[in-house]
Amino acid sequence: MWPKSWAIYIEIIAIILLAIFSMSLQYDRLDSTIFLSAQLGVRILGSLCIWFGNKFALEYILQSRIDSNKVSQFLPLELTAASLAVTSITYIIFYPIVSYLNDWSFVLANFLEGLFITSGLSLLIVVFYAGIQIWKSWWSDGEFLFQKTTTRNQRSSINSITIKNSRGAINMELQKVLYFISEAKITFLVDNSGKKMITQYNLSELEDILDGRFFRLNRRILVSRQVVSQIKKLPNHRLLVTIDQPNESHNETISRYKSTRFKEWFDSNTVAE
Repeated sequence: MWPKSWAIYIEIIAIILLAIFSMSLQYDRLDSTIFLSAQLGVRILGSLCIWFGNKFALEYILQSRIDSNKVSQFLPLELTAASLAVTSITYIIFYPIVSYLNDWSFVLANFLEGLFITSGLSLLIVVFYAGIQIWKSWWSDGEFLFQKTTTRNQRSSINSITIKNSRGAINMELQKVLYFISEAKITFLVDNSGKKMITQYNLSELEDILDGRFFRLNRRILVSRQVVSQIKKLPNHRLLVTIDQPNESHNETISRYKSTRFKEWFDSNTVAE
């Protein structure tokens, strides 16, 4: 079955074009001889192996750390070591083939120089990959991927929260709160009757105040256990959570970076109840 994502086709085309460009620089020309050469085919194949080998290794390490809730400050070093290993192994495999096609004799200095340049490429791949993951984490969750992550299994001793707005101060019991939602930079409380009230907090402040009682699904909503009626798995380790409230329900998406922590929080709160 062909991949459904267009990203992989764009990556393949980009790699092929880069391989052709590097060949044209090496021979200072671009003609049919280069397009039909076995060397170009080997260079394209080697480049594809380096790129997708790195993607697989980095993706595997990142997902395993997320699933085990062990994302730490050492993760960039793990990704770098994995990328260097994949790139070096691929280079060592393809170097003899390229040498044979070009009728090169083995020269250790040339071999090490090529390995050094190729390893530098792997570092660029790591920087690009890590940058994309940090951006995705921040955009989808409102937080950075590489911060220390902990699962709060203990329920907060706070049983109520004071809401202040233009109408005065209201002391609201947490068991009557379904969720907090941010809309147009204003955070609302939704109670078990479906009523919405403006609060003086933002979601980050509420996370700290309500330590463990509510979970931040994404950038816009903080939910209690009682409001979650269904959890569905989506591609790429994401989750689709159904939020129930009086007379209506809606769905919220949880990114891969929070899915494991959410399941642990959900299970621990189920036991507590």
